[in-house]
Amino acid sequence: MADVLGQERNQLVITLKDADSKTHNFSIANPKEGISEEEIRDIAELLMQVCEPMQGASFTEIVKARVVVSETDKFDLA
Repeated sequence: MADVLGQERNQLVITLKDADSKTHNFSIANPKEGISEEEIRDIAELLMQVCEPMQGASFTEIVKARVVVSETDKFDLA
C-alpha cells in the first residue's frame, strides 16, 4: 500500500532470534488500536511456528516487539 501524504501509518514490528543468533524482523501493517502484550506474544509465537519452515531458520526467542508510528511528508525541492 502506498503512503498517503499526511496520513499516519502504524506497523507492529516483531523481532525474532534464530538458533544462529541472527535476528529477523516481521512487520504487520495497521495493528488494531490498543493491542495487548498478550496478543502480541501470541502473534510472535505463531510467526515462530509458521515462518520457520519458510525462512529455513529455527526461531528460538522473541527479542522485542514495538508499534512504529510514522507520517509521510512531501517536500518540493524543484
